[in-house]
Amino acid sequence: MKLTTTLAALVLAATPAAFGQASAKGSDSPDVQTITQIENDWGTALLKADVVAEDRIAAPEWMFSDSEGTLGTRTQADSELASGLYKVVSFKIDELRVRVYGDTAIAFGVETETSSYRGADSSGQFRYTDVYVKRDGTWVAVATHASKVKR
Repeated sequence: MKLTTTLAALVLAATPAAFGQASAKGSDSPDVQTITQIENDWGTALLKADVVAEDRIAAPEWMFSDSEGTLGTRTQADSELASGLYKVVSFKIDELRVRVYGDTAIAFGVETETSSYRGADSSGQFRYTDVYVKRDGTWVAVATHASKVKR
């Protein structure tokens, strides 16, 4: 799996109007609602190739990994998105679950995307986990892992 495919698979969420609202099951706490919104905002940033918005969500030290053992940084992900090496055309999150443990939160989900990497189709369905920490009252992503769902 390409480094960028992992990025998309990861976190990402879609705009509620265009692709369906991602929602947390079983909790209406303000923190769960905030993380749910961040997940949706992240998907929107991917669809728009908006690196500035992505950088408000992911901490400078954010890293992601995939099922093939690839490890990537925010700088790498930003570069691939900004240059068009990685392009997301559609994005939808299902099965989003958010758990909050004090100043740490974990989002679990399944996302389906239509995407390309270096001109080749990288579309698919991915199960992902995003880890957030609360810093000075603001939630930021610090880690993501995604694995492609085998059919």
